[in-house]
Amino acid sequence: MKKQLAVIISLAMLFSGCAVNTAPEEGESAVSEAAALPIANHTLQEIVILGSEYPTTVNATAEKISELDENLQIKLSDSMSSIVLRSWNATDLSLYKNGYISIDVMGSGSSFDVGFGEITDGITTTTVTNVAVTPTDTRTTVTVPLSELDSELLHVREFVIGNADGDIWVSSIKLISEDSEKIYPAIKVNQEGYKTTSEKTAVVSGFGDTLGCNVGTEFNLVNTETGETAFTSTLALITEYDELFSGEAMLSADFSDYTEEGSYYIQIADIDESSPVFTISDNVYDSLLADSMRYFYYQRANTEITEDYGEGHSRGDVTPEDFDIDGIDVSGGWYDAGDVGKYVSPGATAVNTLLWAYKLYPDKFYDGQNNIPESGNGIPDILDEVKYELDFLLKMQDEDSGGFHMKVKSQSENDSASDRAVWECTTNSTADCSAVLAFASTVYSEFDSDYADRLLSAAEEGWAYIEENPDYYVSTTYSGENDSSATFWAAGCLYYATGNDTYGKYVEEHYSDYLIKFGSGENGHNVDNMAIYGYYTYLLSDNTDEEISALITKRYKSWRSGVRNRYEANPWQVSINSWGFWWGSFNTILGSPQDMIVGNYAIGDDLSEGKQFSADALNFIMGENPLRKSFVTGHGDDAIAQTFSNIWSAGDNFPDGYMPGGINNSEGNIISKYPMKCYTDEPFDWVTNENAIYWNAVLVFNAAVQD
Repeated sequence: MKKQLAVIISLAMLFSGCAVNTAPEEGESAVSEAAALPIANHTLQEIVILGSEYPTTVNATAEKISELDENLQIKLSDSMSSIVLRSWNATDLSLYKNGYISIDVMGSGSSFDVGFGEITDGITTTTVTNVAVTPTDTRTTVTVPLSELDSELLHVREFVIGNADGDIWVSSIKLISEDSEKIYPAIKVNQEGYKTTSEKTAVVSGFGDTLGCNVGTEFNLVNTETGETAFTSTLALITEYDELFSGEAMLSADFSDYTEEGSYYIQIADIDESSPVFTISDNVYDSLLADSMRYFYYQRANTEITEDYGEGHSRGDVTPEDFDIDGIDVSGGWYDAGDVGKYVSPGATAVNTLLWAYKLYPDKFYDGQNNIPESGNGIPDILDEVKYELDFLLKMQDEDSGGFHMKVKSQSENDSASDRAVWECTTNSTADCSAVLAFASTVYSEFDSDYADRLLSAAEEGWAYIEENPDYYVSTTYSGENDSSATFWAAGCLYYATGNDTYGKYVEEHYSDYLIKFGSGENGHNVDNMAIYGYYTYLLSDNTDEEISALITKRYKSWRSGVRNRYEANPWQVSINSWGFWWGSFNTILGSPQDMIVGNYAIGDDLSEGKQFSADALNFIMGENPLRKSFVTGHGDDAIAQTFSNIWSAGDNFPDGYMPGGINNSEGNIISKYPMKCYTDEPFDWVTNENAIYWNAVLVFNAAVQD
């Protein structure tokens, strides 16, 4: 084993697009006939480490081989160089252990080293093996068995190559194995559980030639306390072949008719492993709601989290510098995600979702619910927690201009506190803050009219800044896009809060500019797409234009129809396309039902359809997914262990209630060729496993929906 200091060649990962076989012919069954889903459908994909695309940064000689051959070739040096696989994320490549590295080699040299750099418990280790080659003027393919490396390849971050003895050029580097993709446990349930009177359906799935059960196979619902079978039925077909999402055959175990409260698991005779344990109860989501709310307490900045409130998790203030940055106190608020940046736009987005959860479902929230320092003051804990962020947003307002600074973070955009700074004011950051402060004023007026007036006054001062600076944007993280939809959101919220014609006229003059946000292919809100909440708040305002309101309602219904179509087309019963698994996909899965529920409320329609979509989305997040994984820490027998976090240490004692952005095929496609399987429960995988305040907020909303 050798440890090397790598010279980085940053390279976007590609994979070969290994062909997926077509679905079975009509009349064939991937479930009843094992051969109907050939094993080739789940052979590991080839991973292209060096192909035809130039790295972002090249610290070795690189050139095209010829005009007729698009592959890159790199001359190896006498030291080690590296090719980063997924932006320094950790990737489990252990399934390739029986495979090999394929490298095209030419030149007069006689040997070189090749291997991988891995990170474990924060320590990076490089493991290599020496490869002897025969000098040649033409390209020759060399294969290196991965078994020669003294590594399990569980946490790979980079491919390393170099220490060349002589002149050696390499090209077309691939990782190849004939082994199968990972096979996950077959019986998938919502590991939190099910309401007594709700639909209760488990998914039984797997590659068609390995599943081991069939349409009509009996399943048993077993009481964990007595060990006795409480309910028996048979499996029904969902799809013979889920080609787009998981590559699996899918069956359904429906036990909706069973309504007795208790603790249960599902057992199928031909499947060795029973399902995780789950609960049937009318209060099944109470713990999830409380923990997903407590997440925000754990994300608080500039406070000591003591054992009294941390409930087994305590820490000091991570960024004490925030009390005085160039003479400005910007303490408080929530850390945005796994880093210690504080961004006003994600904060505003999260606050908006939490306030809508309270507005629509106030009976779900109460004082003392979360054991936070403010508990016992007569105000629901969710509003105390939101106020902690609102107070920070107020501090981010510039006294002279009325604009809102966009964030508090190091100038170098890393996660250090050494050059922590208050970033400048922008139009978008000001609009986002003005929108949510205005909306918040309508909620807090019931509890503290003076505070509500302060929120609204700050929002109107922010609007004055926007009028003076209608298009000042900065190209950086959040609030930097040249997208005036944030201003539209602010106008809608301010009109809803004040009834002032200035804001109503802005909405009516610009309503057509953002109707594309209600396009049939749009997923709903996001941190840089809050225009739909401008429409919602306008529709709820007094004295709206009837024709404009009717047109907004029509376009909303078209969007709702698109959500419904995606939901019905997806065998996993979530509203997302196979190509939609990019950064923060869980925000799409949980955000679409949220936006449907709020939209239906705004136009006066029934909320029940959105509630069912919400229940199915929670089923997916809590375990009814191809990985059989609950994606909320501390919730479920097979829950994720941690999310990426520079605030909390990974491991067995990670706080409960954290949900990551989730499955990411766009930036994690080397994990699996099937989109829904591109996720790793790794503390160093921020591409799939980082948390964020606006993602966790939609979890709170959906947990509150279920009554």
